[in-house]
Amino acid sequence: MRRLNDRIQKWRRSLMGKYLRPGYEPRLPDSINIETASVCNLRCSCCPHGVARETMRKAGIMSTDTFHRVLEHLDIPVKHAYLHLHGEPFLNPNLPDFVQELAKRQIAVNLYSNCTAMDEARLDSILQNKRVTISFSADLLGQEYYEGIRVGARYDDTRNKLDFVNEVFARHKRFFNIIVVLDSSYADRVDEVVATCQQLYMRYSQLNGILLGSRFPWPRLPLTGDLVGHIGKGHQRCRYAFEGLSILWNGDATMCSFDYTGECVVGSMLDNTYSELFNSPAARRFRTKHWRHNDKELPLCKDCMLDRYVPTSVNLHRAAFLKKDDYEKKRAIGAFFQL
Repeated sequence: MRRLNDRIQKWRRSLMGKYLRPGYEPRLPDSINIETASVCNLRCSCCPHGVARETMRKAGIMSTDTFHRVLEHLDIPVKHAYLHLHGEPFLNPNLPDFVQELAKRQIAVNLYSNCTAMDEARLDSILQNKRVTISFSADLLGQEYYEGIRVGARYDDTRNKLDFVNEVFARHKRFFNIIVVLDSSYADRVDEVVATCQQLYMRYSQLNGILLGSRFPWPRLPLTGDLVGHIGKGHQRCRYAFEGLSILWNGDATMCSFDYTGECVVGSMLDNTYSELFNSPAARRFRTKHWRHNDKELPLCKDCMLDRYVPTSVNLHRAAFLKKDDYEKKRAIGAFFQL
């Protein structure tokens, strides 16, 4: 009975989105992406900054004035804010102030960083807010692997930087996470991944979790993704078109968090509220195209594989991972290649 009810609800939502109220979304999201910086100090091979920098939209750093104007027009009950999109957030000198403003509004903040551009003063200031979670993209499976992905960074320097990060987190009695991009080439090298995770937990006392994740193929940039075993059959409705608006560094609102070219912008939050833009005519037209599977008529979407891409990830939490025996650790990581 429950399965039948779910199917009826899904059919009803599809009917509404396609024909009765085309592109209209009655449910407002409870999270938001805010791009505090679209510049980056690295040229990663899994990112447009590394493989298509010349085609990216104009880069910049969000000003304090822009950030406050965005907050003034944020008229939805947001619970979580992600202060990153297409750049390194710690390159914004105002980042601690942004975090503090969100904390005042009881909004939990998630930060993702490449761990190469931070300083102690800013990190110390940010960690004074208890509602902040920080994760670092650090594919430390070896020097060649890491430097092949995080172009511009050095393996030894990042490990040492994490030593300093660990000290600051320990001072605040806080914990951080590490994200590791794992390619299908490691399917036969699970032992190496197990050993690396073990070493990371032993070296960094404040490391709470390691997330193994696959590489996404950015629109028009299939080489940024690990496609082996990740491409599904047939056309699927892209979930990224319905996850809510992402706010760029200049206040523009885009329909897609992968919009590195600025082709999916539907307006500016400097002049409009979030709810106005979320169901604006431009936003509804965009979603209607996706509901009706005509998204290939949209400029950026027609060259995108994300609708068929099946990502994989495995969370290895510190306590659970360390208490496993070697066989269980290998099994947990081996699951990544079987999802």
